[in-house]
Amino acid sequence: MKKNKALLVPFVLWAAIFIVVPLLLIVWYGVTVEESIPYTEITLEDGRAAFELEDGTVTTERPQKRTTVSIANFRRMLEPTYLKLLLRSLKIAVITTLICLLLGYPVALILSGKDFRRPGLWLMLIILPMWMNFLLRTYSWMSILENSGILNSWITSLREAFPAFDELLTQMGVGKKIIFLYNEKAVVLGMVYNYLSFMIMPIYTVIEKIDRSLLEAAADLGASPRKSFLRVTLPYSLPGVLEGVTMVFVPAVTTFVISQLMGGGKVPLIGDIIQNQFGKSSDWHFGSTLSLLVMVVVLAFMGTLNRIDKEEEPVKEVRIL
Repeated sequence: MKKNKALLVPFVLWAAIFIVVPLLLIVWYGVTVEESIPYTEITLEDGRAAFELEDGTVTTERPQKRTTVSIANFRRMLEPTYLKLLLRSLKIAVITTLICLLLGYPVALILSGKDFRRPGLWLMLIILPMWMNFLLRTYSWMSILENSGILNSWITSLREAFPAFDELLTQMGVGKKIIFLYNEKAVVLGMVYNYLSFMIMPIYTVIEKIDRSLLEAAADLGASPRKSFLRVTLPYSLPGVLEGVTMVFVPAVTTFVISQLMGGGKVPLIGDIIQNQFGKSSDWHFGSTLSLLVMVVVLAFMGTLNRIDKEEEPVKEVRIL
């Protein structure tokens, strides 16, 4: 027993250093602000410059800013501008999660089919892009979608080769160059591409472990493939769905790289504001406050999914009729 506890020491130390301490720092910065100390600049009898504080103290060193506990950043956080950015981030994250679910579930279902050949090869092809750098994948999509990119070049070639196609696009109000980038749709596309495999893998893993005898029993009892899916596959795959939703929603709601590159700064999200506070603005206090807000939203979301998962867990019986 003591040996088992000793094995936990490295993990506890690692968690304390890289999880607990950074979290405490974020909380500390989030509930504090830096404010200037009021002072009056005076000249001493010997001609030296000095500074007189509010309490009458005189010092020759210029007073530095002081850190005090305050809720000012929380009041600032509730301003319409930041709430609007948070709502936009949640909207785009939800849309991304739904699209990944609609695309990923059928793919996982097909890969887990008993008649599907070489699912491991296809899984490797799905995961393969994840081995490349995140920025490289995003820049690749930018080179495809930009005004002088591959897609616009193909469309231009088709318009030149087929005048009827060019006339149709012109009647639809489509210009010579189609703007694919720097809007919400481009941001959603970038997120779906980068996070789709996070949805496919957990769903596939759960469906693959479903007892095939349940599906065979459902078929023997006269259930159609549609009813077998609704009564057997879908309920038993729910844990994988919830895990996939979590793995997609959490990074989607906090991202800033995709929105900056494919959104071109025209679709700022809450992650962009947090990144700017720690970077350009150097306001770590307000950036930490916004981080706490996002953390609360993410924890509430994960808590809701966990509650749904626990409610569904006891239900193991299969009803065909």
